[in-house]
Amino acid sequence: MREQLKAAFTKLPHCLATYVCLIGAGWLLFAGWKPVRNDFPVYESNRASWDAQDAATKLGGKVWAVGYTGSMKPLLQGGEYVVTVGKFDEVKVGDILVYSATYHDKPIIHRAALKDKHGWLMSGDSSRLSESWSRVTKDNYLGTAVVGYRKP
Repeated sequence: MREQLKAAFTKLPHCLATYVCLIGAGWLLFAGWKPVRNDFPVYESNRASWDAQDAATKLGGKVWAVGYTGSMKPLLQGGEYVVTVGKFDEVKVGDILVYSATYHDKPIIHRAALKDKHGWLMSGDSSRLSESWSRVTKDNYLGTAVVGYRKP
């Protein structure tokens, strides 16, 4: 074991891979990592629900009310109305999706963090962690948020 460890730091090509990994890990610790964010515009309006419905009609989408959980702060505070459109096959990392989940009785609005063979891992903007216990699939996908409205 000691010889393998020594080789990892002194013999090519192992030492090169080791140093690249150490530099990468150091960079992430120093500079941090920021997730991809495909934010949409959120407009202030005294008629937020009406304006959202108008936008949904024009875009062929659907309106969803945002709950007051704080999971999507700072973009969504709670009380907004978001308009969704799109197809599951068009989802990209950083998009904000509306989906149903077996662990919650109302639709959830979170950001697509990573796609694996089981579907999309999701995460709220105010959380550093993803929801590893569930995935968004074609079956529970309700739309991709493209615009939001809130009362001033």
